[in-house]
Amino acid sequence: MAVSGPMWCKEGTREAADALFKDNATPEDKEVILFSNDATVTNATVNADLTEITTNGGEKVTLTKGTWAAATDADPVVSRYNGATGVVFTITGALTVYGWAIKGVTSDKIYAAENTGVKTFANGDTYTLQPLDMKLDIV
Repeated sequence: MAVSGPMWCKEGTREAADALFKDNATPEDKEVILFSNDATVTNATVNADLTEITTNGGEKVTLTKGTWAAATDADPVVSRYNGATGVVFTITGALTVYGWAIKGVTSDKIYAAENTGVKTFANGDTYTLQPLDMKLDIV
């Protein structure tokens, strides 16, 4: 089984580092997607490795920049999205989900992804990612 914890992926990490260290960097908007294949998530995972769900309530959700909490100043550094409710998907038909990813809206770069193991949903179910935390260990 390819279950993994969230992992920062090289593509997005490079841009994140640029945004952190360059005053003129303007990060693109991000979205969270669900994927339906049993992908092994590594730091080399790219968009083409994931089969994005585009139907039955599993459609991508844009992550509003102002809804991210300020990153913690600790080890690990944690950024949390919408701590009150997280991201909620309302399922409108049969759906099989293996995991989620955060990707760039225009670039399709994968910033982080997690294979949570197979989950099946029926019409009317909800799938909530809460908390949606991004953690970076300080090494």
